[in-house]
Amino acid sequence: MASADRPVERRLITSLFLDIVGSTELMMRLPGERLKRTLDEAFAQLSEVIGAHGGTVEKYIGDAVFAVFGVPTAHADDPIRALRAADACAHWAEEQQGATVPLAVRIGVETGPVVVDVSAAETDRERMIVGPSVNLAARLQAAADPGHTLVGPTCHEATASHADFESVGELQLKGIGVVPAWRLVGVLAASRLADPPFIGRSAAIEQLRGVFDQARAGRASLALIIAPPGQGKSRLAREFVAQLEDVEVRTARCRPGAEQGALTPLKQLLSSEGTGAVESSDVLERLTALFPRDEERDRIAAALIHSAGLPGAPQPLPANPIELQDELVNGWRRYFAVLGRERPVVVWIEDLHWAEPQLLRLVDRLTSGNEARLLLLGTARPELTGSIALRPAPERLLLELPPLDAAAAQELAGKVGTPSAEAIERAAGNPLFIVELARSRLAPTGEIPTTLHAAIAARIDELPRADREFLQRASVAGETFTLRDAALLADADPGEVSGALARLSHGGYLIQVERAHRFYHPLVHDVAYSRLSLPERMWLHARFAQDGVDAEDVEALAHHWWEAVGGTDAEWVWENRIELERLRRVAFATLLAAGRRHSARFAQERAVEVLERAVELAAAPEQAAEAERELGLAYARNALGDAAWEHRMRAISMYREAGVVPPATLYADTAAIPVFNYAFTRSLPEESVVLRLLAEGMQAAQSSRDDASLARLLVLDGYYNDNPARAAEALEIVEAAEDPLPFTDFFARLAIVQMFLGEISKAGATYERVEALILAGGQTDEAEYLAYRPTVELLLGRPEQADALAQRFLQLTAGMGPHMRTHGLQAASSVALIKGDWRRLLEIGHEVANIVEANPETPYCIRGAMAASQGAVAAAMLGDREDAEKLITLTERMLKPGLQRSYALFLPSAMLGRSVDPSECVPAADGIVRPWQRQIPDPAYQNLAIGILITGHREWPSDIQEHLKFFANHGSPVAGALAEVGEARRAALKTLEYAGLSALLDYSP
Repeated sequence: MASADRPVERRLITSLFLDIVGSTELMMRLPGERLKRTLDEAFAQLSEVIGAHGGTVEKYIGDAVFAVFGVPTAHADDPIRALRAADACAHWAEEQQGATVPLAVRIGVETGPVVVDVSAAETDRERMIVGPSVNLAARLQAAADPGHTLVGPTCHEATASHADFESVGELQLKGIGVVPAWRLVGVLAASRLADPPFIGRSAAIEQLRGVFDQARAGRASLALIIAPPGQGKSRLAREFVAQLEDVEVRTARCRPGAEQGALTPLKQLLSSEGTGAVESSDVLERLTALFPRDEERDRIAAALIHSAGLPGAPQPLPANPIELQDELVNGWRRYFAVLGRERPVVVWIEDLHWAEPQLLRLVDRLTSGNEARLLLLGTARPELTGSIALRPAPERLLLELPPLDAAAAQELAGKVGTPSAEAIERAAGNPLFIVELARSRLAPTGEIPTTLHAAIAARIDELPRADREFLQRASVAGETFTLRDAALLADADPGEVSGALARLSHGGYLIQVERAHRFYHPLVHDVAYSRLSLPERMWLHARFAQDGVDAEDVEALAHHWWEAVGGTDAEWVWENRIELERLRRVAFATLLAAGRRHSARFAQERAVEVLERAVELAAAPEQAAEAERELGLAYARNALGDAAWEHRMRAISMYREAGVVPPATLYADTAAIPVFNYAFTRSLPEESVVLRLLAEGMQAAQSSRDDASLARLLVLDGYYNDNPARAAEALEIVEAAEDPLPFTDFFARLAIVQMFLGEISKAGATYERVEALILAGGQTDEAEYLAYRPTVELLLGRPEQADALAQRFLQLTAGMGPHMRTHGLQAASSVALIKGDWRRLLEIGHEVANIVEANPETPYCIRGAMAASQGAVAAAMLGDREDAEKLITLTERMLKPGLQRSYALFLPSAMLGRSVDPSECVPAADGIVRPWQRQIPDPAYQNLAIGILITGHREWPSDIQEHLKFFANHGSPVAGALAEVGEARRAALKTLEYAGLSALLDYSP
């Protein structure tokens, strides 16, 4: 298996191209030596400006500078840093206009993912970055006017709240195409976005208040807020401090070693605004007002000035390190004690995880046994937990800030942007992530907003290179992984890996779970994974698929194999063609098995995704046919009849292309769509196509001696062509078979036919036979079985059995597509109507409404529409006419005009006093094409019958009367009860315990 030659990573960086305008003209009028010196000086000064804002100059190209922000170390605000650098460079150029050799610049800036050569980034920085955003920044620079900076779309989105821009419209850029761009007007000192609302932290505020009360009473205390980045520790501290009255607040922030400079936290605490801008004389002047005695003042001033790194201490300090430490601590203790006499002092230090050991020791001793009105409020990441510098003490609060709960997360997202359930779930309670995902227009697509990606990437870049690479490689296994997984992916000894895991867990990048580790947040996993180069990522997935995943876990294997060899990039990553073909054969078989398993669990959306990938990896038509056949099954189980038909027909064609006779079962499954599942489709195939399929299928079944498929096809053919002899022929085949188990699916479909034809007793008996066969190991489509059997039980007058079956069906369809979910709700609604559970019935109607609103393009059938219609019945029974009207409108939306819509709407319309005509619900004698169009589906006839009574008719129309008698004569006591007259009807329904139907009979519009 191949491996990468040099370590490369994918990173999100901001590119800045700067061109010195007019250098060609200068070349023509200046001596070469003078020009070179001028440009060298300009490049040196511009590089210094760029470096001061955190940028790295990658190279000089003629008279242009290419700089990057985010390499070698990422920062959360790299796009803003780049704009500040661009603005500063433009101001520098303006200042050169009065010089002997005036210079001007034009600049292009854009943010985007690139591939970084890590070795080059850490050494010579030559040719270290490649990516489309780099080219775009270069093209923007070429298009900019002198003195201007043009910014690309990604950088503009990331910095829109931190800078002012002027749109220049869409630019036609060479080699790139049309791209929107903006001219930078100026960078703001602070973001124009208001703080998001402060939500879900009332309990934490109360805890902090308790510690402050302790400090105000004269007992110095420490409150340390511990949380990962983005969890809201700084915001909590700020909100808490803002609520305090009559306090002296001193603030400081610790920075990582490379960024500390002269702004030490203690220097910030001595400055008036916490900026670090303070001189020794300022300290002496301030202490003079606090300490009248010169000796005491000078001693304390020496301690404060020395520890803050300022020159000019008024007196020498002890040379002995222990004595010196005591002197410095006592100086600060005395200073804050006196400062707190007038009012309590709050010392607020951010990011204590970056504090030097000396500062942590000072924090510890300032709040240990100190009788001063002092609260030291600190924020830190989890890695500070357990620091030996901070000793346990009763006057200390260690507040570990948890993620926001679901309600608070939803509220926060709703107040800052457009809340998306997916985005809220991805944020996992982290307030920063919630806000960024809710505000970003990219959140619904699954992308991580640039600002959020940058913040997480900066956190990862704080790690030593070895630990960073380890974290990124471990991400291939997923959000949760074991020690073995990590060792395999890192290609390292378990002992070495164990140490790295401990460091990453202590640093808050990982969380220890049972016998495994998990990324502390899903988005951290996503960013870590995105930084792997494409070749390394594919190689690691292949390694993990071969050696890291249980062979029985085909779903996980399918994921890793696809990531290893799927897509066109595999063609160049895996240069060995023979090796790639071998791996793809393994991947195809795994994906096919995984698709079947997903489909069997009714995870149809996932099944479709996996099987479409299998089709892409198929090496021959017969393999493609297998995958297309499974795709057809997945779509059929999700009630997407058009797609199921398309893929099954494609599978038949591919089998023929491979010179193989398509399986008879495939013909039977395909023909079932226009015969049984016609309501799942938007348009039915031509009759000639269906008849040809049936004929070819029966021929294939006879040739292969597949009696089970032949029996199914005979029933389909007999039902489609209204030929009862076909069903009899099928039964002869089945009864002659020694083993009935292969015919389980045949019996299940036969029961459906019997129900549609009104032979209720036969359908009930057949379903009992199906149940026995299933218990013995027989296989059938469970969704279709449970869709129809509750109806048969209701028609047989067995509501309890129907209820139990309906609940099973409801649970099964909960994870399916919208059409099938309405089927499950319809089964439950029919039971609720029979029982007279109007509240539940109305609730079901609203659930159907929510499904339809969320999935308006899905085709629906009379089953789902009946659930909406019966919800309208419940609303009418409960006296809510407005709600009933809404559900009637929903029913109309779900069905095309015609007989089925009339069935569904008749009862609720009658209950609302609308003018209805029973004749609209009676099939016309002409125009009938198929047997099912002569039948009133499911138990809809009972609603129709009751609706007719409600409208004031004293007698049934002859067609309805015949229909009721036919059902009654074929085993339906419900139909028999409804066919009775007056009190006899009510008595019969009462005997059946059909309270809902009895109540409807008493309803008056």
